[in-house]
Amino acid sequence: MSGAADAAAPSAPARHLDLWVARALTLGPVVLAFPVATAAVFGFGADRDRTADVLAVVYSAGLFSAFTTSLWPLPSLRSWSRFQRIQSMCLLFMVVSYVTHLTWELGWLLLHDTIQASRDAAWAYPWWAYIDGGDLRYAGSSSQLLTMEGLSVLNGAIGMLGLTLWHRSRHTDPRGVLLCMATAVVHLYSATLYYGAEILDGLPNVDTASFLDTWIKFGLANAPWLVFPWFVLYWGGCTLRNLPRDGSAAPGRA
Repeated sequence: MSGAADAAAPSAPARHLDLWVARALTLGPVVLAFPVATAAVFGFGADRDRTADVLAVVYSAGLFSAFTTSLWPLPSLRSWSRFQRIQSMCLLFMVVSYVTHLTWELGWLLLHDTIQASRDAAWAYPWWAYIDGGDLRYAGSSSQLLTMEGLSVLNGAIGMLGLTLWHRSRHTDPRGVLLCMATAVVHLYSATLYYGAEILDGLPNVDTASFLDTWIKFGLANAPWLVFPWFVLYWGGCTLRNLPRDGSAAPGRA
């Protein structure tokens, strides 16, 4: 597959309407899920637990589907190389991850005591919906969880810096790529620590009698951060190989 052409950004977004539609249909429900769930519970009296179950399914399935849209057999992507498809997937994964770190997770990190004391407040429901959905860790604030969330917020800031450097340099600054690759390593570490510690402790924060709680809320919801970081590392390695020492665009092989 081509080098410099592949390592550059994919073709103009206007030419890939079907990709944008696919992403809107998969990621859109995830974005709307929390405000809609809040309105359902506090505006229409919907059951908290059932609403949280629906939200967990939408969130888990929606993210995984959205991240893979560039791999779908969409007509406008037929001319894309494997590298271009993976690059597009990685960029979406990184942007969504970093925004999540710097919004939902940063909010919990700064306000966790107030959030834990505000179970029946509508403003706190975006966090309580996740807690009601099966991750009881966030109903408390253990030192391990606070450390992991602090690491996630720092990871998000570093990732945003990396993407900014890479974009402003017109995809020629290796520092941006290296920073993004570093965040992928942290994602793998954090997700592995979460799954490993929870399983070794006997799943104390998971209702193991429930298929939904065990395989969707616990299994699938956090799985993207065990799967897609590997693609980020692949993308970064291929991109770095195609960056000449002087930072100018040059042909190569991805």
